[in-house]
Amino acid sequence: MAKLTILVSNNSLDSLYHALALALSARALSWEVKVFVVSQAVTLFLKSSKKAFSLPFFARFFVRRQMKRLNLPEIEKMINEAIKEGVEFYVDEIGIKMLNASPEDLYDGVKLSGSISFLKDAKESEVVISL
Repeated sequence: MAKLTILVSNNSLDSLYHALALALSARALSWEVKVFVVSQAVTLFLKSSKKAFSLPFFARFFVRRQMKRLNLPEIEKMINEAIKEGVEFYVDEIGIKMLNASPEDLYDGVKLSGSISFLKDAKESEVVISL
């Protein structure tokens, strides 16, 4: 079985959307998919966090309007769908600590990880993407 590893390091809406679209597409092809979330992107996987996407207000408004116009699902729904489809999400343990958050603050099904886990997984993957 082919394996895809995605590294998400920035908290922009478009990067996360593309990571989720690629992950769901790869799962549709029966690939094993792991998504590692580090740096600023960690905030996107906290249940209680306000989604602080790194886009100016009007750009965020435009992107959300375009997504609605194109009938694209909301990011939270895509994350939950990806988990349900078997995509494994790993959030950087150091990133959680830096935000004064705990594992309980993460979406259900999201696990903690570190850089060694990412490196081992990336080494075994046929495709590695960084967004």
